[in-house]
Amino acid sequence: MRGPLGTLAHSTFKAGRSDSVEVSLASLVGAKSDAVPRLRLVADSVKPIYYAATLFEVPRARPVRADDEGISVERWYEGYDDAKPTVSVREAELVRVRIRVTVKGDRDFVAVEDPLPAGLEAVDLTLRTSSFVRPRSGKAADLVGRYGRRRATGESDWWSPWEHEELHDDRVLYFARTLRRGSYDLSYIARATTAGVFVRPPAHVEEMYNPAVHGRSDGGVFTVTTR
Repeated sequence: MRGPLGTLAHSTFKAGRSDSVEVSLASLVGAKSDAVPRLRLVADSVKPIYYAATLFEVPRARPVRADDEGISVERWYEGYDDAKPTVSVREAELVRVRIRVTVKGDRDFVAVEDPLPAGLEAVDLTLRTSSFVRPRSGKAADLVGRYGRRRATGESDWWSPWEHEELHDDRVLYFARTLRRGSYDLSYIARATTAGVFVRPPAHVEEMYNPAVHGRSDGGVFTVTTR
């Protein structure tokens, strides 16, 4: 493996064996920080070698713009009582979090991660202590919490590709084995627990075994005011 500054790594392995090497991005741009990164792989074998390169980035500034690298994801918040988009609620109030994932082609093993602002906590509707949460309009569609719906003609509202859901203190995760071309809606309820102004991290989606195909929503801040 070679870069602008010379040899970066050297590996010897037998057929059927995999190997991995980590290099810094700085080693791929040489002396000029604004140069285009360059990586060259050289092999002395006549047999085919399969490889993949993955870039892990740590942005200097907080990401607030959406990004679409094969999958797009939108995430917004609605007041639980009026269904109006909002980024500010009062302590103890409920907010409905809505997520929309759009794929332009069939994707397999898709994971969605939605980090919560620190002032919010996801409500687990399967617990008896959460039984007081009722749909605001009385319609069955408002009961969509752990079940997403596919926005496609001819599909049942209650069919969902999301086979697994995890509610954590700081994030909510969804997993789907297969997503056909189209848009998919997800929804869950969160409660404002702490007053303050908090970072609103972007939601992230990716193919688990092909992370180069990914996307993220926009970000910003979320405010919880004193009750």
